[in-house]
Amino acid sequence: MKLERIYTPGLAQVAYIIGDEKAGVAALIDPRRDVQEYIDRASAAGLTITQIYETHVHADFVSGAPELARATGATVYASRIGESEFPHQPLDDGDVIALGNLRITALWTPGHTPEHMAFLLTDPASDAPGYLFSGDMLFVGEIGRPDLLGAEHTDDLLAQLHTSVFERLTPLDDAIIVYPGHGAGSSCGRTIGDADSTTIGQEKRFNYAFRPRNLAEFREAIMANMPPAPAYYPTMKRVNKVGATPLAGVPASRALAADEVAGLIAGGALAIDTRPAEAFGGAHIPGALFAGLGTDLVNWAGWYAPYDRDVVLVLEHDEQFAEVRTELARIGIDRVAGYLAGGMTSWETSGRDIATLAQISTLQLEELLRKHEAIVIDARSLAEWQEGHIDGALHRFAGQIVTGDVDIPAAGPVAIICGSGYRSSVAASVLLQQGWQDVINVPGGMDGWRAAGLPTTTDSAASAAGIAKEEEVLA
Repeated sequence: MKLERIYTPGLAQVAYIIGDEKAGVAALIDPRRDVQEYIDRASAAGLTITQIYETHVHADFVSGAPELARATGATVYASRIGESEFPHQPLDDGDVIALGNLRITALWTPGHTPEHMAFLLTDPASDAPGYLFSGDMLFVGEIGRPDLLGAEHTDDLLAQLHTSVFERLTPLDDAIIVYPGHGAGSSCGRTIGDADSTTIGQEKRFNYAFRPRNLAEFREAIMANMPPAPAYYPTMKRVNKVGATPLAGVPASRALAADEVAGLIAGGALAIDTRPAEAFGGAHIPGALFAGLGTDLVNWAGWYAPYDRDVVLVLEHDEQFAEVRTELARIGIDRVAGYLAGGMTSWETSGRDIATLAQISTLQLEELLRKHEAIVIDARSLAEWQEGHIDGALHRFAGQIVTGDVDIPAAGPVAIICGSGYRSSVAASVLLQQGWQDVINVPGGMDGWRAAGLPTTTDSAASAAGIAKEEEVLA
């Protein structure tokens, strides 16, 4: 039997190749949109992809199931309840599909979504209890969040999640190996562990969601400190229900001269700057938003959710364009007009205006605070904030600054801090775009603050208004 885990950084998403090597056939579980890697890996193993499985209608990335089906002729299997509009074979609870001599059993496990299915892989020739591909229902040490379809659906999904945990998963054999659809860093679960796999027995013993609770207690445990979901998730749900545009049909992008970029921005295009935070602070196109290239790019470009306008990119190196373009395509940002050829150097030599973002060290921030010369905004998650923050700082999660769901005090310079400087750059770029003048970024972040031996507190009184606003948004 062939079993290969394929991890996509940024999305923290996992797809799986499973196959019967004797029969020469393979299945893909939860492929992302750019599918060539799966085809190449299967081919290298001497396997032909004949089946594709969707655990649910994904919210955090564009499903590659239709794309892979077009490329290979494989059959897509998905829950009947999901009512997907692209060609697929509907599955009901308990359906069994043969993959060579292997067997794949569909297990309806609603709660993260109503249609969610896990897939149990077994080999009739083996005494092993099997492998559970749990999608976004069960993670290492965590459970799939039930709030991504909106507040009006959350209570119903919580009830389904409770049933799935205690009536669908708990009775399974402890020895079953579990392969989840995401690793640490995904927003599809609150605090997902970073191990590649787990077992049913391990989760029964250590996962808080499996502790016996009535529904009200379960709700409290699951929803406590649940972070806001990235703004692009509703769009992904709609895209994945109907099936994404084939990649071959996505509009072409190209290198753009500075005057072309300026014209596009004047016409409503959004400039996204993917250079390092320090470079963005030193000089950027006025109105550009920061989303530095790396594992955080997809998530924060998704918070901007620019699906209704063209995007132009500012790169550190022109050669990075293909990588950035692929990352954005994975979350359905297809209206990429192109990139500024020659980067900020070409913009500056064209004589156009530049904007800057003031940046200070953590020691300089501490001096400003001693003199009462700045307000500090902590842009980390609520959980990070509660573990320790600067005394007197206000908590305003970066994602909610992006979407305008929190208030920012207007008096005095505003210094924004996060863990390391990435999220604070995101938040600061949004405030600059909105016309704020006295915005300061702290690139060292709380990591630098602690490294300098500066004090923190867990007292949230100073940010009661900010936390109350966040809880109101999450309710």
